[in-house]
Amino acid sequence: MKPQNLFETVGTISKNELLASFDYETDKALVLETLQPYPGYHGTTVPDSLGINSLFFVTNKKYSGETIIRATMEVKKKFEPTFDAVPGIITVFNNPEPCIRVKHLTKIDDVEILVKLYREAGIDFLKSKKIAPFDGLIKIRKYFTLDIVDEGIYFDLDVPHIAYFEVPGQLSWHVFAKITLSLRPNVYYNDFDAALGVFFTKKGVVDVVRIFHEPVEVKDIKYLQKKYLEEISRVM
Repeated sequence: MKPQNLFETVGTISKNELLASFDYETDKALVLETLQPYPGYHGTTVPDSLGINSLFFVTNKKYSGETIIRATMEVKKKFEPTFDAVPGIITVFNNPEPCIRVKHLTKIDDVEILVKLYREAGIDFLKSKKIAPFDGLIKIRKYFTLDIVDEGIYFDLDVPHIAYFEVPGQLSWHVFAKITLSLRPNVYYNDFDAALGVFFTKKGVVDVVRIFHEPVEVKDIKYLQKKYLEEISRVM
């Protein structure tokens, strides 16, 4: 689909997912794995369902976003397979831990190679340990390539079946999760995964809700936006 109105920006995505330690052949670094990508969606097509799911390399301290990006550029010079890496924060048993979110790996052996290459680029990690499955809040900072398909409605051009709609202000995760839970039994379009997002623009911060569903249609996203706005006005 040719973009009607291309919009490129940086921002953040916050979401809650089931996580556990990733089992690979080393004890050198703590790596967590998403066990259920897009947990609110129960259809058959999920981007992370094939191969290795999203991984979180938990760093030993908080590095700046620029430091992570520069290190990733150095790693990509030495690591041939294509992968995506962005800085983030992951809550592990109520403790926020800085991390690098890594996607699109296809081989377990690549994890140890990446750990080694990031260390060579100046990024170190917490020591690995076995962590049983837990619900963790994740916040990543990333680059967005979007198509503005309607007022306040965006389709993601990098990730299929993802759309965003604007909301009038910042929501806490608690309020957002409560609204999402209350909406599901009461809307016809209820098989979706939702997350909170922020776009940084020249005019300021734009708060959005991220929706994953196959397929995404403008009319359905507008419907969900209307329902979320009604709930937001009721609880805020």
